[in-house]
Amino acid sequence: MLKTFHQYSLALELLRRHARISIIHRETGLPRPLLRKTYRELHGRSPRPGALKYSTQGLTRNIKKYKEVTLFAVCFQAVESNSSESDIRKIVIAFDSYKKSLPSSDLDFSSAWVIAKDLRARQIRLARCLKCKAAILLNARERDSERCEICKTSLRS
Repeated sequence: MLKTFHQYSLALELLRRHARISIIHRETGLPRPLLRKTYRELHGRSPRPGALKYSTQGLTRNIKKYKEVTLFAVCFQAVESNSSESDIRKIVIAFDSYKKSLPSSDLDFSSAWVIAKDLRARQIRLARCLKCKAAILLNARERDSERCEICKTSLRS
């Protein structure tokens, strides 16, 4: 019974953050029709249709988005290294922290989930600029400029 309670509780947390139904289903195992119905009840509209971007590269098409994704990655890395929570709870904590830092951001929870997945799989990684110490997200852009986006220093040694 407690397992079921935790599944529903997590689903509600994710639904409140407008997570994609496919992500909530994957994380909780709850049926998609139930999740869609609950989303409509919570938000007064149907969940967004369409495919989930399954790559961070699709989320970093311009410099503003790249910087937002990098900030979330920094938040996630801080939670990941300092928390014993479950993987999905770490994403929730990092996303909430990110939204407090940058409330005007367009980055949604589903995108944050993709970024966290890519960080865990080491498809992308955080580094620091040797000159200005800014966070740099490596392998996050289709045409990685290999330059710090803050001070424009080349990342090559």
